[in-house]
Amino acid sequence: MKYYVLFIWKDIEPELFGPFETIEQRDTKAKELEKENGVESGYFPIESESKVNVGSYSGSFFARKN
Repeated sequence: MKYYVLFIWKDIEPELFGPFETIEQRDTKAKELEKENGVESGYFPIESESKVNVGSYSGSFFARKN
């Protein structure tokens, strides 16, 4: 099992940290990120047997045409 932290800066821009070998390493990273970035951002633990990829959609992806 591999462990990751999904960090979402101000709930806008995702970034994946890891893989970490232990839950403790992952949780330490999450606490470091929260100390640096505060409570306005999101922090999510991920456990996976295989590689995890994270991306984001641009604003134009959701643009509606009238």
